[in-house]
Amino acid sequence: MKGSTKKKMVDAAIRLFYTQGYDGTSVRDIASSANVNIALVSYYFGGKKALYEKILIQFLEGYLQTMHKAIRQQTNSVQESLLSVIRELLVYQATNHYTARMVHREMTLDSVLVREIMTTYLRKEKHDYEQMIKLGMKKGEFQRQSVDYVIIQIRTMVNMPYLTPHYFQELYQLSPKEPYFVDRYMEHIARWVKAALCQPKAETGIA
Repeated sequence: MKGSTKKKMVDAAIRLFYTQGYDGTSVRDIASSANVNIALVSYYFGGKKALYEKILIQFLEGYLQTMHKAIRQQTNSVQESLLSVIRELLVYQATNHYTARMVHREMTLDSVLVREIMTTYLRKEKHDYEQMIKLGMKKGEFQRQSVDYVIIQIRTMVNMPYLTPHYFQELYQLSPKEPYFVDRYMEHIARWVKAALCQPKAETGIA
């Protein structure tokens, strides 16, 4: 019962934070949406701010776990490993699309919480991407270029659909939370990785 009540509150808070924003959502809104006593929000989570931070941190921990699991998979090349990581992160965000938008929206602000998240979680993500890109260059799979800019481009492709889902829906009639979007989007990303990162195949001179 306790777990079910907490989950109802978390689910309600995620939907409300997504649609109304943090400031536009009250503890009473959360309790009413979850159909629980208002005092339970403070009892279980310590208040609205603590609940909001818990949701963000749980999402980011799951994000990194998803990334690490994909990295550990056995693949034939760094290129395949990178594409596997990207796909799994897209699927993770599509599955948790409300929370994904909350987190990415929070990252656009300058706050103590954001600085802590940058240090604790996003530096780990950056490190993992760096290791993959540098390994690809060392093995001769990837062209030598600015690792930082490559990571920025990859992160933008991975996260942009879930930061601004309405942009995709209204202008392109695409729904980033749907499986078909991930499949089609991965086709484009795979072409981008091949063109922008991978070493061009040597000309054989054979017609």
